[in-house]
Amino acid sequence: MYILMAKITMTRGLGEIVVDGYNLLYKLYPPPASASLDVLRQETEKQLLRFQQENACPVTIVYDGKGGPRESAFGAPLHIVFTPASQSADLWIIDYVKSLNTKVKIVTIVSSDDEIRRYATAFGARCIKSEEFVLQLQRTKGAETSGNNHLMPKQRSFKEKKFNDKLLSEQEIDRWMKLFNRDKP
Repeated sequence: MYILMAKITMTRGLGEIVVDGYNLLYKLYPPPASASLDVLRQETEKQLLRFQQENACPVTIVYDGKGGPRESAFGAPLHIVFTPASQSADLWIIDYVKSLNTKVKIVTIVSSDDEIRRYATAFGARCIKSEEFVLQLQRTKGAETSGNNHLMPKQRSFKEKKFNDKLLSEQEIDRWMKLFNRDKP
């Protein structure tokens, strides 16, 4: 149910998307990933760029690390931030959300970090867990044709996780029918 609600939220008035970079990267490519960190960052950025283009919303991805803002390696307007050594990506995201007037500007934070999510929510931002955003990225047109599917872990759909497509036994049907006070058809 929550995944469905997240999809509905994500498709209405996205505003700006701010992504906890390594948090999302490790949900897309859980260790041990065979590729280097640079390659995994580039693949993550490609998927975010596709998402940005298809949803017409600005995306900022924030990584822990040295360096300053830079443009995507693909020459596109994906905003990439490497925090200074003295500041974590978590703190950068929290400070950024605090600095906004979220009554005027719609911002969605993508992170599974509870602290970021608490602060972001308190300051009026929307939040979506990285695991749920991965599903959004996989639905993005062209994700299956990226040529680097070998990096993507096989994700089971919500229906597969929840129901496993097994038919109910007679006993289970009887229990459900009793629960809803109905006779069998």
